[in-house]
Amino acid sequence: MKFIWAFILNGGLAFTEIVMSIVTGSTAVLADGLMNVDDLAALGFSIYSERKTRQSPDDRRTFGYGRMDALAGFVKGCLLLLSAFIVALQAGRLLLMPEAVAGTTVLLVGVASLFVNFISSVMLKADACCSLNARGTYACMTYDMIGSAALIVSGLLSRSFSVVYFDVVAALLIAFFMVKSGWGIFKEGARLFLQSAPAGFNYDEFEHAVRRTKGVTSVGDIHVWSLMPSEHHLTCKVKIKVEDICDCERIIGEVERICRGDFGINHCTIQPIYSEDTLRRFCRASS
Repeated sequence: MKFIWAFILNGGLAFTEIVMSIVTGSTAVLADGLMNVDDLAALGFSIYSERKTRQSPDDRRTFGYGRMDALAGFVKGCLLLLSAFIVALQAGRLLLMPEAVAGTTVLLVGVASLFVNFISSVMLKADACCSLNARGTYACMTYDMIGSAALIVSGLLSRSFSVVYFDVVAALLIAFFMVKSGWGIFKEGARLFLQSAPAGFNYDEFEHAVRRTKGVTSVGDIHVWSLMPSEHHLTCKVKIKVEDICDCERIIGEVERICRGDFGINHCTIQPIYSEDTLRRFCRASS
């Protein structure tokens, strides 16, 4: 429900700012409007992905639909980078062909934008810790407040001076925050799609921790990846000593505890490997 209210608020703001950018001739208003269009797209994805992630896993998607959130965040990052490029082009055009800017109107739009972005960021703050898309949208709402403050300053200065440089500076400041936020979300989304290991995961420390487990001689074929920002998976093979072969269940349980408790792994698959001595002993016993 929070996403729906944020969607309605930002939808009205984005439409108003795009229209007022034409009326006022302000590139800064256009920049802030485009950033809110990005927020609108991300919120739309959020509403859709939030419903999809509730669906149970099926034969086609055995891990479920959790990665819909990562997809929405990745698209959000791409849109932010594209919008920043458009704003930079518009700012360059305004420098080459200066136009009058309606300072009072820009000021009023900036105040309205600051209010809407503040309300939206408060609503989304709680979900920003565990969702890439919500985190990206929350970050943009926060940066939007800085952009709104820049709009207010630009509007105040434009009422007293006829030059357009204040508006251009405000637009470029908003574009900077678009790139700052968009690039981070883009990299995080790409990391999830490439199934990279969680940030900070140390393979050597994990191997040493597992080898300290009683009955384990070595560990190998370690594969770690993030399905979502808050869901990490690991698979590995552990070689078990001959004398501890009957204690296999305990060993696997201890390795799983290490994965979850010490390294923040949500799902782990441990494959026990037996030495040649163990296999020969079992073969002789069975024959």
